Amino acid sequence: MWLLRISVLALLLGPSSSALAEADETVVWAGAQGISWSRVEAGVTSPGTAATGAVGARYGLDDFWEVSGQLGGGANLAEGRGGDLVMTASLEARYIIDALTWVPWVCAGAGGLARDGLDDQGVRLDLMGHLGVGVEYRPARDWGLSFATRLHAPLTDPQRSSGPLEITLAYAWYLD
Repeated sequence: MWLLRISVLALLLGPSSSALAEADETVVWAGAQGISWSRVEAGVTSPGTAATGAVGARYGLDDFWEVSGQLGGGANLAEGRGGDLVMTASLEARYIIDALTWVPWVCAGAGGLARDGLDDQGVRLDLMGHLGVGVEYRPARDWGLSFATRLHAPLTDPQRSSGPLEITLAYAWYLD
């Protein structure tokens, strides 16, 4: 049993010497997102779910801190709202622990969520704050696969909107 535990640990940690974070490191990424939220109008709660594509960039300030920005766009998949536009934009600060093949991080930031079809006003823009966690699998110096989740809090419509919860799966290219 101890051999199995050591083998699993070795697979999870993998080689750690070639993929460390550095100051001035630049990363671009692209991936898919799922976003879900609920909205209350006239006492009726309506859920929303969107599938979006997203692109972003990160810049390493030092060995532990990064700044990041992302843009996303897609369509609402909720019943009765299918095809309505959903767009996101955000900036965040990340604290990373990049010492092993699996790189965990936490983030906090702010941004906007634009949704079409919520009311008769056309596209509605809500400003949001968010907190998130993620992990990146980085087996080599020049690429990585990441999984992240962020919980957003609407700042401009807190009484009628909750969420959104965002889940992202992305491929990252390290430019340096």
